[in-house]
Amino acid sequence: MKKILKLAVYSIVAMVALSSCSDSDDYPSQKDIETKIIGKWKEIVNDGMEVLTNDRLVKTFITKQEGTYSTSRCFEGEHVWQNKLMFKYEVKENNLYESFVYEDEPSKIKSKITSIDENKLCENDYEYLIDGEYVPVKMSNTFQKVTVDYSKDIIGMWEGVEMTGEETFGDINHRIEYKADGTYTYYDKDGDSWKPSTDVDNEYNIDGDWLTSRWRVMPGADYDYESWDIIQMKNGIMKWSGLREKTDHTRYTATFTWKKVQ
Repeated sequence: MKKILKLAVYSIVAMVALSSCSDSDDYPSQKDIETKIIGKWKEIVNDGMEVLTNDRLVKTFITKQEGTYSTSRCFEGEHVWQNKLMFKYEVKENNLYESFVYEDEPSKIKSKITSIDENKLCENDYEYLIDGEYVPVKMSNTFQKVTVDYSKDIIGMWEGVEMTGEETFGDINHRIEYKADGTYTYYDKDGDSWKPSTDVDNEYNIDGDWLTSRWRVMPGADYDYESWDIIQMKNGIMKWSGLREKTDHTRYTATFTWKKVQ
């Protein structure tokens, strides 16, 4: 399989929603789709299972021709990091045609929109353009509408307050300073003071209510990645939730609470 197909399948494929899509042939009209598709949509469930928070995709239809993708996920040892990557799209009847360029490689995807309303967008019958021909990939995917945007509210310094679930990359004895340029500084608690960590290339992407970060432990090292759903940001308190999976494939939900500090 070509790299371009791998990236297309991994980066753009969304998942089946908490309430599954109908198999009805009563498809929405082109006008109905064009009217309702504008906005931000986040994947939730795949094949009846909720999508791990680290594997989410956020797709935003900005105009009737353009949108953005945000994702951070690993596929066959290759990590795909898309920070609001621009794509173009077109709706014909109930077919959705998307095209984008990732790492200098163009890709085109066709799918069928089976239903759409104010909260849910369902797609299936994917096809990927390879060597001039569309290759079918059987999938049924659903996106959930996102109506919040925390990209400005997150700017500033946050201190850990409470954590539940298994620890992955850090506990509550940390601070994070999110900056407007898309970078952040991670602080370790050192006695009564805070010391910047030695991590480098700290970058984050917040798209709606989905937050993903990457960093290196030293220059030239591989990136580490972690993502969270922001379930609350109010009165200086930010709460995260993340669905994780252990090596034995059992799942658990971790939560993290932060308070904003001066």
